[in-house]
Amino acid sequence: MVGVSVSTVSYALNGNRSISESKKLAIKEAARKLGYRPRAIARSLASGRTHIIAILFPPVDHGIGLPEIDLIMETSKDVMSRGYHLVIWTLQTNDPDELIQLISQELVDGVILMEVHRKDRRIAVLRDAGIPFILLGRDEDAPGETYIDIDFFTTMMHCLVWLKKLGHRRVVFMNQSRKSFRNGYGPVVQIHRAFVELCRSLEINGREYFCESNGEMVFGKMPKIFSACPGTTAFVVMNDKALPGIISGIMKQGFSIPGDISVVSMVSSAAAASYMLPRLTLFEMDVERLIEMVVSLLIAKIEGSYVEIPERLVPCTLREHQSTGPAKGSA
Repeated sequence: MVGVSVSTVSYALNGNRSISESKKLAIKEAARKLGYRPRAIARSLASGRTHIIAILFPPVDHGIGLPEIDLIMETSKDVMSRGYHLVIWTLQTNDPDELIQLISQELVDGVILMEVHRKDRRIAVLRDAGIPFILLGRDEDAPGETYIDIDFFTTMMHCLVWLKKLGHRRVVFMNQSRKSFRNGYGPVVQIHRAFVELCRSLEINGREYFCESNGEMVFGKMPKIFSACPGTTAFVVMNDKALPGIISGIMKQGFSIPGDISVVSMVSSAAAASYMLPRLTLFEMDVERLIEMVVSLLIAKIEGSYVEIPERLVPCTLREHQSTGPAKGSA
């Protein structure tokens, strides 16, 4: 139908080599008319690869939120565009036995680790198995491993500098749970360090609270927080599930947003911010950039073309909406 060799048809359908776009489209159209569907098992036997990538998303105490869903959905889209498929493995971080069993079955060509913790035991398992992998996050105890991560320090710096320009000098930071912090969950540890250091250097009166991902529980704690932090004019929150309780708690105390109190959602998604009233100002993850870097580096490892890159941190971007404004009484 197309007048090309069998090997050219294979290259067009499997993406193993580059051929002209017009020829590739003609071959795929002919395959569609003939009802051809490539069989993944047969292809993996022939090539030695499954063209499947696993993303490890362990159950975490704060649950899965919209930012995590955005990351997984973008990963699936990016992986598919490169001729691979994505599976999700929800395995416990501190119990590598199940991961060892899955890897031994050679089901996937490579692995993306999410929700990275310090001393993450999964890293040693993957390293020993010799399977290509990449971290979406950082383990400071494994500095030699390839990772892509959010630049938490730069993001917090941009946030606090911007708030200070608006006249805010008393800021409360609502982090995720103390359990996550004690377990060495990367984002919680990194953002904690950044907040403490930057408040000191910028001369901001900052107070941090660890809170559960439960709006009702956080709402009950808001009177004590205001009692302990008089004069607070801004809340910075890296806990999407706690946001409804925080906003309700601020209003219950008789304060308006942003007239009396400004609220900023940290390392969040546009969808999460749009569900709140008033619509939240946020520092939004650059999901497309993060995932493009992660997937391209992992596939390069799988296909033997990996080259180390110097920049592996991606800061969040300020999206200013209705929940922030100048500090009350400032010029």
